[in-house]
Amino acid sequence: MTANHCTPALYTAAEAAEILKVKKSWLERQAAARKIPFTMLGGAYRFTDGHLAAIVQMYETMPSASGNALQSSSRSRPACKPASAADNGVAPLRPRPATTSPAAASLGPSAA
Repeated sequence: MTANHCTPALYTAAEAAEILKVKKSWLERQAAARKIPFTMLGGAYRFTDGHLAAIVQMYETMPSASGNALQSSSRSRPACKPASAADNGVAPLRPRPATTSPAAASLGPSAA
C-alpha cells in the first residue's frame, strides 16, 4: 500500500515542544486545560502543523501604537500605597487577650 499524501503530519508532545521551544510539561498542561488546540490519539496528545501555528498565534503579542509595549505587558503590580484602616472604614485587628485554662486557675500561681 502507498501512503496517503493528504494525511497531516502529527507531532508528539515532545516533538511539538521542541519545535515551539517550550517545555513538554507546559505544552501538556495547556492541552489538558484545553487552552491550546490538539488531537488526542491513543491517549496521547498529538499536534498538527495547523495546531502549532494556532498556538503561536494565540501567544503572539503585537507592539502597541504608542511604543510603550513594555509598560502594558508588564507582569508587576502597579505601585500603590497600602490602604490604611482609616481609609476603608475597617477597624485594625487586635490580638485576643490572654486567657488561662480553668485547671491552671484553680491550682493557683504556685502550680506554674
